[in-house]
Amino acid sequence: MGSFLLIIQIGIAVVISSLLSPYIPRVSMPLVQIFLGILWFFIPGLPLINLDSEFFLLVFIALLLYFEAMHISRSGLRKNLGITLSLAVGLVLLSIVIAGYTLTFSMAAIPLAAAFALGAALSPTDAVAVAQIGADAQLTERQETVLATESLFNDASGIVSFQFALVTLITGTFSPLKFSLNVLYSFIGGAAVGAVLGIMLNHLIVWLRRMRLETTTNRILIELMFPLLVFWVADDIFEASGVIAVVAAGLVARYHRVGVGEDLAEVNRVSGAVWDVVAFVLNGSVFVLLGIELPLAMRQTIVNDKVNTVGMVLTAMVLCMVLYLVRFFWIAATLRTTKSHETGLRRKMTKERWHSAAVMTFSGAKGTISLILAFSLPSQLDTMTDFPVRTAFLFIAAVYIILSLLIANIIVPILAPAEKDEDGHKFALANLEMLNRTLVAISRIDNPDQHIAIEAVMRSYNARIARQRGKVLTPEELATLHSARIEMRHWQSTWLENYARRNPQYTDACQRLLAPIEYSLTHDGAGWFKHVRTRMYFLRLKTVVWIRVMRAAIRFLWTRTVQVTTRSEDVEYRRSEVTRIQLQLLQDSIHHAFILINYDQVPPVVGSTIVSELRTLIKSLQMPSMAKPGATTFESFPHQFNEVLSQAYAIELETIRTMADKKEITREQARTMRHNVFLMQSDSVA
Repeated sequence: MGSFLLIIQIGIAVVISSLLSPYIPRVSMPLVQIFLGILWFFIPGLPLINLDSEFFLLVFIALLLYFEAMHISRSGLRKNLGITLSLAVGLVLLSIVIAGYTLTFSMAAIPLAAAFALGAALSPTDAVAVAQIGADAQLTERQETVLATESLFNDASGIVSFQFALVTLITGTFSPLKFSLNVLYSFIGGAAVGAVLGIMLNHLIVWLRRMRLETTTNRILIELMFPLLVFWVADDIFEASGVIAVVAAGLVARYHRVGVGEDLAEVNRVSGAVWDVVAFVLNGSVFVLLGIELPLAMRQTIVNDKVNTVGMVLTAMVLCMVLYLVRFFWIAATLRTTKSHETGLRRKMTKERWHSAAVMTFSGAKGTISLILAFSLPSQLDTMTDFPVRTAFLFIAAVYIILSLLIANIIVPILAPAEKDEDGHKFALANLEMLNRTLVAISRIDNPDQHIAIEAVMRSYNARIARQRGKVLTPEELATLHSARIEMRHWQSTWLENYARRNPQYTDACQRLLAPIEYSLTHDGAGWFKHVRTRMYFLRLKTVVWIRVMRAAIRFLWTRTVQVTTRSEDVEYRRSEVTRIQLQLLQDSIHHAFILINYDQVPPVVGSTIVSELRTLIKSLQMPSMAKPGATTFESFPHQFNEVLSQAYAIELETIRTMADKKEITREQARTMRHNVFLMQSDSVA
């Protein structure tokens, strides 16, 4: 039951992080998830975690690395293979040596082999953490490719080095030749196993496709099980690197790009959606687990009298600074010695290339693999000397990981800030692409009873696309448009309050129209006091209406003369009243927009955009039914239109989230798009 509770708590933390992340764009999601994991650690009843490193690598890391390898640029990997291997092998081995001697210099009681083991644990960059950096900073294509491929490959060299350091620590002997051969076999053997199995998977899925046996279900199951199988075969049967095998299998996978047809496109679309969810959940779970384990690693040091906590923090900071310097000069030397693809000559280190070296240096964040390896240190380390080595190392590893994540989150966006969209052209292109994808998704809504409403909603989206193509607003005009939309929603809220005050019998209809307006305003952080005041006002009105209803009911029971309509007739009547009031509200909103334009309270380009949006919505609501008699009545059409429009807005929000997750749009662009949808949702009543 304790493990089940742990899974639920981790899942809740991942969901909360996804909800919080859009509102704190300057803080990367891994840091949010780590913070939630630390909070979760202090929840009573949470079982202590004792993660098996092999199980963690198999279930979490294998799936994540396979997903990352499948989507990495093959051409970029070929162009930068030399730099990648230099960082994944050469830099890792040098970092282990430097870290080992730095630790023994700081703490003389530590055995050198144990220091090398901690250096090996801290040497690999974390693929999950590195993947998040691109969402917060503007990295070049080459920087992203090198960082991504480095994080995929350096796990193997770090893990093999860690294992050899432990063997040396226990046996007291070290063979450089045996170590070198094992590293080579781990890389080459793992790559060969992964490549062979990946090619076999390509042939298997292509054969299933040719025999018409490929379905969405078996395709997704095969994809999810395959990385686990590859890791197990390479690690247990061939005793090579399971990590490298999974990466190699992902790199040779091409079955999703072979063949054409609607069925294949649909299978690829569903498979991509499933992988997006799996990757997001696993990514989030990794960092939540990291947050839960960090207090475990630190607590042992804090309560141990033999360990100076302040001294351990200073040691971790010194080690972090030394390894970052080593990484910086190694990357700079690699860039200096690498030949240009165009000229075939080595290039001098310019200011831009030094800057690139700095960006790639601070992007080398550490993550959960480093902490898992640190936890794998044998407990005998605390008894081998008078100094509790393992306890101190766990604390140093935890502090080092936190520092590396903070540095990547703070310094990298400063060194490589996202480009400013001065003329609004990039946002216009991104918004246009988002609208087109949303329109395609809307066209897949299959409900014969709502075809007319779906057609009307698609026309409204086509109108938005046409407006977007016709005019590109600058960032200042976009901000003014956003403010004008909020002001218009406040005006509409006041209009509905006044209408309900003059016509108490329509209080329910007005409240139904007001609810989405209030919702959109609260999403923009505005109008909380007005939101509460309006709620209280309508509660008072509804009380008055209910008193009148009770009086009518009493008269009905007394006289038996009141004529009662059927439930369906009453529902249709309420819908028609809501639509009538909504149309009147939109007409008056257009009049108010023209007043704002005439009195120079909004620029004409902004005012005309709002008027165009309102007119499009009015035209959609007034669209006469073209269905067969009895299929869709004129009275029910506005209700169906609003239902489909609500679905369309949900699809649009999901499209925005997907594009943001895939880094096709920036966080700022995604936030602006979401705010626009929230404001437009206030015009629809489902």
